[in-house]
Amino acid sequence: MLRIERPVAASAADFHDREVPDGDDVLVWWFEPTAPALILGSTQSEDLLDLDRCRQRGVDVVKRRSGGGLVFVSPHHTLWVDVIVPRDHPAWRVDVGRASEWIGEVWLAALSRSSIDSGDRPLWIHRGAQESTTWSKLICFAGRGPGEIFDERGRKVVGISQRRTRSWARFQCALSLRWEPSVFVDLIPDGPTIAEIEHAGFDVGVGFDVERVRRSFAESLASALSSATPSVPIDENR
Repeated sequence: MLRIERPVAASAADFHDREVPDGDDVLVWWFEPTAPALILGSTQSEDLLDLDRCRQRGVDVVKRRSGGGLVFVSPHHTLWVDVIVPRDHPAWRVDVGRASEWIGEVWLAALSRSSIDSGDRPLWIHRGAQESTTWSKLICFAGRGPGEIFDERGRKVVGISQRRTRSWARFQCALSLRWEPSVFVDLIPDGPTIAEIEHAGFDVGVGFDVERVRRSFAESLASALSSATPSVPIDENR
């Protein structure tokens, strides 16, 4: 079954600490951060940031358990959703990259129903291996990972990180509502210039309907789950 929760408002730290329950259902958690936050990847250190400046600006600093670079989240900058797929579900993908591509296809189908993906603004999925740039190890939206969504200019529309255990895969997805490179420049002492990351992220524009995207995502995910078949080969770590 597919279980979609109502959007929950809390701190970014609370979201990342949330425990995944046991069960066979695919879960969808919509999160609304109550304060802006910089989310560190699992291998990143707080030493990268100007913590005093973060406190002055009221920006929380949180570490996630999935890999990748820094992500800035706030109610105005990011639409955040987690999708949890149990290992025994037909939608489970043994290959990590293929799993992210599957989620990316759900996003592309959802965005095709919205004003983001129109005739003059076609979107596409990055498939295959991770593609790095000068700043991608530091900032998530500066690189390209499997399943992530981009516009025709190469700006990242949806970023995806993934955490896997023996029981489930948790996909943390961030739709870029507003890209503000000055945040990273201000809070990372040895980080990039604005010009170097100016076009890394995407702005959805005025009048964007968040609830419409949530409905479209739910419909696209339900359709993908209904046609899902088990992946092969069998996962030897099972």
